[in-house]
Order: sequence, then C-alpha cells, then structure tokens
Amino acid sequence: MVTVSDLEQEYSPSSRVGGSAQPFVDDYVARSAAARATLGDRVHELPGGTQFVTAAPGAPLLVFVHGGYWQALSAEASLYLAPGALAQGWAYAAVEYPIAPAGSLPAMIEACRGALGELAALGPHREVVLAGHSAGAHLAAMVALAEVPSLAVDRVVLLSGVYDLRPIVHTSVNEAIGLTDDAAATLSPALLPVAVPTRTLVTWGDNETDAFKAQSHVMAAKLRLAGAAVTEFERAPRHHFDIVDDLVDPADPIGAFTLGGIG
Repeated sequence: MVTVSDLEQEYSPSSRVGGSAQPFVDDYVARSAAARATLGDRVHELPGGTQFVTAAPGAPLLVFVHGGYWQALSAEASLYLAPGALAQGWAYAAVEYPIAPAGSLPAMIEACRGALGELAALGPHREVVLAGHSAGAHLAAMVALAEVPSLAVDRVVLLSGVYDLRPIVHTSVNEAIGLTDDAAATLSPALLPVAVPTRTLVTWGDNETDAFKAQSHVMAAKLRLAGAAVTEFERAPRHHFDIVDDLVDPADPIGAFTLGGIG
C-alpha cells in the first residue's frame, strides 16, 4: 500500500539530489540574469509577460514552459536557455504564467494558451517546438496535446513531467495549488483525450524517482495509443534539474530531437 509518506518522497524530485531544489532554482535565476544582460534589446516582453528573444526573420522558434511545481520561477528566470538556442539559429520564447498560490492551474493553462496566441501573432516561423520541463511539461501537454494549440507546433518535448495530477493532491505540493481529486482528474493530460497527436519526445533523467519515471511512461503510452509518433527514453546521467539544459545542445539526443527533429 502506498502511504502519504511514500507519495511525498516520490513526488519530491530533490530527494534524489540533496533534498533541496533551491540551489538549482538559484542557478536558473543567475544564468537567466546573465543571459538577459548579454542579450540586451533582443529580448522583448509580450503583453502577457512572455519573454521573446529575436533571431533572424522566419527563424525556427523554441518555446519553453518552465517548471517549479506550479509555484516557482518565471519567464524572466527562464532565459538561461536563450543563448544556446540563438547559437543554433533559433528564436526563443519563455512563457509566463501566474504561479500558485495566487494563480490557479486553470489560470496557468489559460495564460500558456494566451502566450501561444501572442507568439502566433508575431508572424510565421520556419518551425516551432514547444518544450516543457516538470510542471511546465504538464502545462505544455495541456495546451498543445490535450487541445488544439493557438500556435502551430511541429514537435513537443516533455521533460520530467507530471501528467496525472491525482497523486499530487495527497502531497505537500497541493498546499499551494489547492486541487481536489475531481479537479486533478480534469486537469491531467494523461487522462484526457489527445486532441492533436503531434510528434513528441517524452524523456526524463536516470536519477529521478520511480513516480516521475512512471508518469512519463504513462504519458508516452497515451500519446502512442492516440497515433502520435513518440520518442521515449531515459537520459543518463541526468537528474530532474539538469536535464533541461540538453534542450539546446544539438550533440545531445534531447537537443537533436528538439533542434533537428532527429530521434
């Protein structure tokens, strides 16, 4: 029988890397500030707060939805991937959404939906990839797989996500987001019909809890059953917090899929 204590441990990704996410959050923030200073007027804030970093006209676009268990980080703190994307000729966007407890999950989903619409209004891009990390993977799946996105997306990348929210209700994470069992079910992409079977990479680090690995397996199976072309693998050696950097490394299998469609 799975106890509340078991769930708390399994849904704590930092339990595998020292017991605190804060050093990794601080690193994202510091690297994003350095990137912002370097990028200068190439960074544009859209009406909803999304950060858009320009490249050549018509360049492919990488859209990133940050993690933080729906209650930490921001678009501004997610600019650390922009230099790597730009180095490969890609424009970059970090999506803003209202984190908990001020923001509810439906409000976060609506904000992500709106951000995709704002990006679509900027004009065509040769290719668009939507990537989400951790809680951001859940949000990306909700707005691009469980519904038709407001921006045409060529590929989706889901990194170390939670796609069935029902276990979260019974953990301390829920103190901020306030889900009921019924609400968790209606906001779980693993339980909803797949509206758009977009080509998707589902991946996670080898140094993750069994619950996070199982969540990815379930989501990949759901997409595959719906007819999506799914690439699924465990990335080693990686943990929950460092896997995200592989998105913009073309020599890495995650980056090869994201930037080149390879895999």
